[in-house]
Amino acid sequence: MCEYRMINLIILLLISVLIRGFVSAQPELRGLLPELCTFAEQRCPNPHITFWLYTNQSRDQPIQVDPLNPLPELFEPRLPLKILIHGFIGNRSLTPNLEVRDILLQSQPVHVISVDYGQLVRFPCYYPWAVQNAPIVSKCLGQLINNLWTTGIYKRSDIHLIGFSLGAQVAGMTANYVNDPLPRITGLDPAGPGFMFSSDEHKLDRSDADFVDIIHTDPFFFSLLPPMGHADFYPNLDQFNQRGCSYVTQWRFYNCNHYRSAIYYAESIMTERGFWAQQCGGWFDFFTQRCNHYTNMPNMQMGYFVSEKASGSYFLITHEKSPFAKGPLVDIEMDIVE
Repeated sequence: MCEYRMINLIILLLISVLIRGFVSAQPELRGLLPELCTFAEQRCPNPHITFWLYTNQSRDQPIQVDPLNPLPELFEPRLPLKILIHGFIGNRSLTPNLEVRDILLQSQPVHVISVDYGQLVRFPCYYPWAVQNAPIVSKCLGQLINNLWTTGIYKRSDIHLIGFSLGAQVAGMTANYVNDPLPRITGLDPAGPGFMFSSDEHKLDRSDADFVDIIHTDPFFFSLLPPMGHADFYPNLDQFNQRGCSYVTQWRFYNCNHYRSAIYYAESIMTERGFWAQQCGGWFDFFTQRCNHYTNMPNMQMGYFVSEKASGSYFLITHEKSPFAKGPLVDIEMDIVE
């Protein structure tokens, strides 16, 4: 089993290098896509970066929030605020909004702001355009958060950023532009291409909030394998794909693995079973079967209700179909450490 995992790891790392090689070649496309691919104006507010408030009263008719003058009455009753940040080729109606927003509003006493910068991340304009646009999105989001704090609409502890893919990197860089430390950032499979060799200031890391939790579902292709937060969760790392996933759906390419991070997170809000995970020293310890050295450490739940006492790298397996959560670790522990 150990030999199989090491061979699998080597193959996946080689494929990862090829994928990232494609990203490095994309600058050659700059002259070919001048109308479709744009660099954002370096100013906030920015017409291409908007903020939409969803409450139980405005779920079907969201209200655009002025980042310079957020109106207190829009946020009545005062409830904790979740800020959802989409990724490449996304918008305020797509991942993670599609999976997470309605479940949050239906089940939790919260308001939601969905960030929309879709015009700055259109296909196929990932690198350098979308990657270089991410900091100005972060700066404009930071401007809004600062004004929510300074006007007294929200306390620092009431705001939680949830970003998917490129949006997770935006969430991390927002820490560079806020007056006080952010309390929590959740990174759903943070984007890897274009960020692998970036400094901590230009990508999500554990210094960006009091607590940073990460779900890695596609660490060999569109995301990153190394730990990034206080608590990093690796579902199904011993598999080439997330269980039940394929890279081809209805005869077209679809990165099911990448989007599973948002699907798992949405399920974690409602599940009674929980996505329970076992701590291990890190991905290398996992692949070399050393997780049995950490059996004295407490198991933790992945997702919305993760304990802020969680620290380190955690591993788990899921079902192939929804519901994906398998509940408390019993037989699952044996699968990981055998």
